[in-house]
Amino acid sequence: MSPPPLPGADGGQLRERALAAGASAQLMLGAEPDPEAAIDPERLRALIEALAERLSELGAGDPRGAVAHHDAAVERLHARFQGRFDALGRVRAAIDALRQITAPAAMLAAAPVSLCGATMLRAALLSCIGGGRMVAEAAHFTGDPERAAAVLGALRADPIALEHPLIETELLRRRRATIVDGAAVHPRVQPRLVALTGWSSYAAAPIVVGSAVIGVLHAARGPGERLDVLDRDVLWEFANGLAQAYESASLRRTLRDEREQMRRFLEWIGARSGELTDAPVRLATIQRLPRAPAPAVGVALNSAGRDDRVVFEGLLTRRELDVLRLVADGHSNRAIAQALVISDGTVKFHVNGILRKLRVANRAEAVSRYLRLLGMSAP
Repeated sequence: MSPPPLPGADGGQLRERALAAGASAQLMLGAEPDPEAAIDPERLRALIEALAERLSELGAGDPRGAVAHHDAAVERLHARFQGRFDALGRVRAAIDALRQITAPAAMLAAAPVSLCGATMLRAALLSCIGGGRMVAEAAHFTGDPERAAAVLGALRADPIALEHPLIETELLRRRRATIVDGAAVHPRVQPRLVALTGWSSYAAAPIVVGSAVIGVLHAARGPGERLDVLDRDVLWEFANGLAQAYESASLRRTLRDEREQMRRFLEWIGARSGELTDAPVRLATIQRLPRAPAPAVGVALNSAGRDDRVVFEGLLTRRELDVLRLVADGHSNRAIAQALVISDGTVKFHVNGILRKLRVANRAEAVSRYLRLLGMSAP
């Protein structure tokens, strides 16, 4: 059974190198290499100790000094990566805390304090992008709130324009974090920013929400302290996490607003429905129009005594027949609408249907056909 692969993207290569080193060590120790042997730190450590003893026996000096130097380098590398892991972990914890803030504006206001509290950075400035300018939104200087307020007020009153050749302009275009050293003499640094903050070295990172850059974060250590790559990466991690948290908060706020608008609309609909339900029903006064004498009211009979309902059954609807009777009586569309309590448009609709079903061109032909089918002569 072969040993499991080492973790990580380069795990396969590391395993091959470890196997080759172990096989070489076993050969130098006079043992047959075991391809099935497990690759683990304890076994490799034992092989190193055995080789050191053999080299000492052969008069090659004491190699333990080189081993100790190598171990110290490994420890330094381990401490470096462990420190990086811990720093990024604190940043993610700070972002998780910011996610508890539901108001997007309040989240941005709290971001500089949160950044400084979770990292080795001691000063932070958050600016929003608008109209081609960096408009200061929030600032925090650890132990110096007066300076933070002064910087914030000055940059709000007169925002820095994003123009060539400022570093921030390229930074927002390329969407990446960067470190600026020698800020006081740097030709691409805004002198007023340095004068207000007193930073000689700082890092900056854009805040990208979706496809838009909404802001930029500036951060620095203490006075005169230079920043390193870890500071830049920590700031970049925080800026990305803040952008995601801000986008989520904005979406939640939009959904809450839309839900509130829908609730108000439904309440308005309910109120209007109640008013219509409770309102008294008023029908238009029907003006009774004179009709031709007939044995029954509203019914025309032919010479054989059959009424029009029998003659036109299956051809016209009951409402169309009512309209046709009044048309035959010579009434206008408005008079018919008043008599049947319908609109003028509905009367026109029924008249068009009657003309189509009786296959006639106009009202006169419809009346003529109506009377002819009843066996009555037109007036």
